[in-house]
Amino acid sequence: MNKLRRIPFPLARRQRAWAAGVLAAASLSLGVVPLAAAQEGSGSLCESSGYVLGFFNGVWNDPTEAAQGMERLMLLAGDRFQDERVTSELFYNTSGKLEDRPDVSRLEDVAEVFMQRSEEIGGIFDQRWEYFWSMLGGAGEMSFWERLQESHQAFGDLYAAWKDHVQDKTVAALAGLASAPPSESDYIRHNARIQGLVTERKKLLLVAHSQGNLFVNKAYTEAVRVSGSGDSAKVVHIASAAPTLNGEYTTVDIDLVIGALRHIAGNTPAANLDIPFSKADRSGHELVATYLDASRAARGQVRNQIQQALGQLKTPATAGETGFFTVTLTWDGTGDVDLHTFEPQGAQVYYSSRRGQSGYLDTDNVTAYGPEHYYASCDANVLQPGLYRVGINNYARAEGRTATVQLSSAKDGELLTRRLPVGAVRGTAGNLSPIPVFDVQVSRNAEGAWSVTPQ
Repeated sequence: MNKLRRIPFPLARRQRAWAAGVLAAASLSLGVVPLAAAQEGSGSLCESSGYVLGFFNGVWNDPTEAAQGMERLMLLAGDRFQDERVTSELFYNTSGKLEDRPDVSRLEDVAEVFMQRSEEIGGIFDQRWEYFWSMLGGAGEMSFWERLQESHQAFGDLYAAWKDHVQDKTVAALAGLASAPPSESDYIRHNARIQGLVTERKKLLLVAHSQGNLFVNKAYTEAVRVSGSGDSAKVVHIASAAPTLNGEYTTVDIDLVIGALRHIAGNTPAANLDIPFSKADRSGHELVATYLDASRAARGQVRNQIQQALGQLKTPATAGETGFFTVTLTWDGTGDVDLHTFEPQGAQVYYSSRRGQSGYLDTDNVTAYGPEHYYASCDANVLQPGLYRVGINNYARAEGRTATVQLSSAKDGELLTRRLPVGAVRGTAGNLSPIPVFDVQVSRNAEGAWSVTPQ
């Protein structure tokens, strides 16, 4: 098939309006029958869902704590809404308590907030790290922690431990954070997953706590860009550290962390709920101990905001399907980059052969940014065990671009995200040998249970 005969989807540079009917018409004209029909039935390996609650955790949460917070939020959302299933996904951001990242500290989380907030308020402090160092305590300057203690006396209980921790950190570690903040890789992972979920026609309820609000604002912007409107994604902010709000929010009056941030920065949203103090959380900032405490009013307000947001969501007019596993390709600008998947029994799935023996390329972008989207069938009678090889090809006009390729599964969400240069323009010649990105092993054990593992 000549590349120029591919059916392009309408695309603006920063905002796309995808139409489900375009893909349907294109598929029929090419004699292609999508594998969507195989997704249904009692033998399906995937449970369909119409809504996804995406949780963006705050500072000082390890993955287990963040997952526990997400579970509590799911109790407020419920597992079904308007006769459709509600599932959840954790959009984890790097935290000072991540055990396999000893170089990341609580202090670095604060530095990350500093950078993100600077970007949100127009980059006033961008590249002006002297302001950050003065907050930490320079010659003749009151340290950041002393400012917190001065603005809210209750911080005194935490101040000594924090001060010792700050003194133990080296300048090298902080300088490393300044040059390569962990938030950038988190943004990339989050946005790639948002692209995949919107492509799969999910209605997104994005809930964020504390620092997570700085990440959720980026994710919401990406969801709007891909879907072409804000109807399919809604945000609920909890204890927002961000000056920008994209939905309803709850911040309690006893939240000393947000109160101190407001005292220093001046533009954090004001508290909108008064609740009594509890010794269970002296900071008044924790998601579970304060905001989701069943004995106080914040939990009810958050629940009402979640239910209201769910009721406002509409299905995006995109053209993708949920698979046992999916691969989503995006890139950072104009051009035409192609996704290639080689299935275990030899089928090569790409723009010229969109239906394979096991999966289907249901979204093919020829203009800019992506996404391109491959899904493997949820039907155990169609899904092939074995090794799937994933690659990309710079077909045209994408010189200097960087691609993001993400593997996800219906059960576990994001499994692997890789970034790589798209290489030189190769046209149809690149179809023979795409740039390898990763392999995917699909297995079935003796009990009949299926699994997917990135290689």
